[in-house]
Amino acid sequence: MGNPQVPIDVDAETGIWRTDGLPMVYLPRHFLVNNHIAVEEALGRDAYRAILRVATEKSAIHWCRAEMRTHGFTAEATFRHYFKRLSQRGWGQFSVDLLDTAGRTGAITLRHSIFVLEASRRASTGQVCGDGPFCYMFEGFITGAFRFFLELGETKAAVACAEVRCAGDLGHSDCAFAFSA
Repeated sequence: MGNPQVPIDVDAETGIWRTDGLPMVYLPRHFLVNNHIAVEEALGRDAYRAILRVATEKSAIHWCRAEMRTHGFTAEATFRHYFKRLSQRGWGQFSVDLLDTAGRTGAITLRHSIFVLEASRRASTGQVCGDGPFCYMFEGFITGAFRFFLELGETKAAVACAEVRCAGDLGHSDCAFAFSA
């Protein structure tokens, strides 16, 4: 993949980073993951997973709407662009394996997830990293992007998504997500 493939504009006066007009933050991976783990430990995984689902779904829809306006993409191109950009921003390498419009289903594979990589790093230093699956945060990313994709033709599509395989579990080289409406 090489160097970043996303355009980064830095406002000389404010120091705000923007990509395609949207404000961005650049921070160390361990900082984000350590905060993620701390909140999970404080609230419990089930409660935190539910909160993340709502927040990340909302953010994905917002991002997709902005990118569609900026680039003039179709809904499907915007959906695919979303996962390309997540890959380019270091979250992991996403692959849209299935996007079945008629069946209202899809599948995404993720390699090199930041959560799996940090769990491996933490385990190698003797830190507790909890049990997998580790990548449930991405479920909201996926439901939001798929809702955006579907809602151009309808209102309030109910989308379900589950991490069905995690590279953090022994025997898996990647993570997999299945989603449907």
